[in-house]
Amino acid sequence: GDYSLSPQAAPAGPATVEQHFITVGAGISINDILANSATTRVAAADLLAAQRDADSATLQARARGIDRYFTALQAIAIEQVRAQAVRGAQRGRSAAEIRARTGEAPRLDVLRADVSLSQAQADFARAQADRANAVDALASAANVEPSTLARLGSQRQGGVEPRAPLDERSAVARALASRPELAALLASLDARKTGVSLARQTAWPSLTVGGGYQRGVDTAVPVHGPQAAVHLDVPLAPGTNERVAIAQAQADAAQTQLIEERRTIALDVAAAVRTARAAQAAQSAARHARDAAQRALAAVELGYREGASSSLDVAEARRSYVQASVDALIAEYQRAQALALLEAMVP
Repeated sequence: GDYSLSPQAAPAGPATVEQHFITVGAGISINDILANSATTRVAAADLLAAQRDADSATLQARARGIDRYFTALQAIAIEQVRAQAVRGAQRGRSAAEIRARTGEAPRLDVLRADVSLSQAQADFARAQADRANAVDALASAANVEPSTLARLGSQRQGGVEPRAPLDERSAVARALASRPELAALLASLDARKTGVSLARQTAWPSLTVGGGYQRGVDTAVPVHGPQAAVHLDVPLAPGTNERVAIAQAQADAAQTQLIEERRTIALDVAAAVRTARAAQAAQSAARHARDAAQRALAAVELGYREGASSSLDVAEARRSYVQASVDALIAEYQRAQALALLEAMVP
């Protein structure tokens, strides 16, 4: 709608009359039509990039949660092993005390058993602190009270198996096709490329076309009828080239970031596959070492009771078994964590 009022010479005489018009109509900018598709594409690409960024943040949070979850399970299991080691050291000291009183072993065996017991108690105290720290970290990440995780230690992860054979090439291909970080960068790149087109359009003349119905008074005579107008603005100030250069630089930066992210994901996924395979082999070896150490301890303890082994042999065998048990637990949970992280990295 438009209203105009201006003075005008009268048809006769020096007097003036008023010219006024009321116009109602519709107008459209041709440039808006041409640029609307590109502007919509930029907005849609920015929205998609934001959504994929949210998915990427969720994936990163999940990876941190996996790390804290298996760290807590490992700390709980190690604490249990250290508690068993204390009980074993206490039984060893009791046996040494009995043998010393009956004259079957020197008093030195009791002192050695005291040393072994003190070391086991110190290791248990450190394991308790590690467990408390790990459970608190997990509870904080899960936004729950640490007391709600009291039954967490009853879960064992030794039976976790990969969903598919651990093949680096296929894992990398799946990750490159599904990772949200790449989808976000692709959408951002599309938006930046469209921004280059919009920057070039700033050099075009601006054309506006309007039409409607006009009614008013001209030279004291009532008039009415259809009305049309065409308005053309030709930009004369420089600056288009600079805007295009800036938009092109942003597109080039997005392209470089996409290439680097693809390289990073490929390296990380390949490394995760190799780590998972190594963790599987390490778990098998650690389990065999623990079983062998357990059999060795049983043999040495039997020999000690029969007088064929010394207290030094028993203490050394018990330390070897405890360490082998800890190593086996660490290998077990590292394997489970590696497989869980791989599954998160390759949806």
